[in-house]
Amino acid sequence: MFLCQDHQERFKCFLEQDGTHNLDVERKAMFYIFSGISELADKIPFFYDFSERMIRIEGYDEASLSSSEKSLVKLGFNLYNNSPCGTVVDLFGNLDEKNRMLALNAIQFRFKMD
Repeated sequence: MFLCQDHQERFKCFLEQDGTHNLDVERKAMFYIFSGISELADKIPFFYDFSERMIRIEGYDEASLSSSEKSLVKLGFNLYNNSPCGTVVDLFGNLDEKNRMLALNAIQFRFKMD
C-alpha cells in the first residue's frame, strides 16, 4: 500500500507526532497522502498543527504548491473532515500515475477497503 519505504516511515512519524488513535481513519488517510510525497511531507506544518491536532485550511494558500500537490492537499482535507475538494475529474485530472495511486490508496484507507 505504501509507495516506498520513505512513505511508510514518514507516515509512522506523523502518526506518532500527532498521537493518532489507531481507529482514527480520517487522520490516517490525510497523513497517508501528506507522507506519500516528500515535498508535501516537508510542507506539513502549513497543513496541520500537531500541537493543536487540527488541520490548517489557510495553509493551502500559504504554501507554494504544484497543481498536483494542490489536488492531493484538497483530497487529504476532504478525507479528514469532508472539506470541499471539487469533482473527481478536478482532483484526478492533475495527477500523474503515482499520485493517482496515492489518492486511490488514501480513499481505500479512509473507507477501510482492504
